[in-house]
Amino acid sequence: MSERQQHERSAARGGRTRPAALLARLAASAALLCGGAVASVAQAADGAASAAAAAPAAPAPAAAAAAAPSGGAKLIRHGTAHDALYDVAFEGERGIAVGAFGNVLVTADGGATWQVQAFPMKHLALMAVAMREGKCIAVGQTGLVYAAADCKTWKAAPSMTKSRLLAVGVNRQGVAYAVGAFGTILKSSDWGQSWAVQTVDWSTITEDGAEPHLYDIHVADDGTVTAVGEFELVMRTGDGQQWKALHKGERSLFGLSVVEGGKKMYATGQSGALLSSADGGVTWQSHKTGTGAILTGVHATAQGEVLASGINAVVLSRDGGASWSPLNSKLVRNAWYQALAASEGAGGKRRVVAVGAGGTILELDL
Repeated sequence: MSERQQHERSAARGGRTRPAALLARLAASAALLCGGAVASVAQAADGAASAAAAAPAAPAPAAAAAAAPSGGAKLIRHGTAHDALYDVAFEGERGIAVGAFGNVLVTADGGATWQVQAFPMKHLALMAVAMREGKCIAVGQTGLVYAAADCKTWKAAPSMTKSRLLAVGVNRQGVAYAVGAFGTILKSSDWGQSWAVQTVDWSTITEDGAEPHLYDIHVADDGTVTAVGEFELVMRTGDGQQWKALHKGERSLFGLSVVEGGKKMYATGQSGALLSSADGGVTWQSHKTGTGAILTGVHATAQGEVLASGINAVVLSRDGGASWSPLNSKLVRNAWYQALAASEGAGGKRRVVAVGAGGTILELDL
């Protein structure tokens, strides 16, 4: 596509409500209210990202003064104003969270305590992280990708794009996908050490062939890949080459959760959007969550418990999305929580955590 065509397409899309710009404005407002980072929740707006990159490096993060419970939420950690966290992942009791300025935190006790981990890059944001078989992959602004075979020793992978990468997923075979701005899709077959750009014929998926921002992705162990993004898009591939749209609509979808086994799936998005699938993503049902907030994170269990987090809101369902209740906590109001994940310890003990503004980590009750 020519530069002129790209400009015309971007201008045309600017006529509608832009999810990235909307997200940036709301996130900035929430951050100012709660003392969090002013960067956007998804870091999808160039202006917000540039401002964050130009800000001074954050000092050493501060521990929570007292981890006191508040309405189903307990404060585990709170950092500084520029310590925004954008993603979190667990494998057993080991976990990792990433965010602004190459900020990396790790835990070995299921999320009860967190420590700062040195990272070789400190001037750009890490937007997402994946953890599998003791290995980690982190992606972020300007298409940066880092991989660590031990989740400690990070090495930069060759750059394949300048587009912002917003999500990454990997399976047990080391097959990984990273997605981001304007339909960017990268694939790796060696645990993130090397990547190839995946070409998609968007004319078969979106109106006028517009390249949607892609916000989350899941890579199953059988190689099936599911991604969500702008235009309420849920799309799937088995090889990275041929993609099929499973669902489309008006809102943007920011989060995706696949319950173990792959049959039950949940996606969250704009205007309190919550979609569910009981047939592995073939068909999707929309649920009323009782909030109009932007929901960016989602975590679900095989027992039908579903948590969704976002800007000034965390909502909970215990019946697979049929009914919802808000988490009424002062820790949730006037703050944003970008991502959710759960650790699993001995005897199946779980801890669900949310990460977001100000480097905050919350433990949430299911």
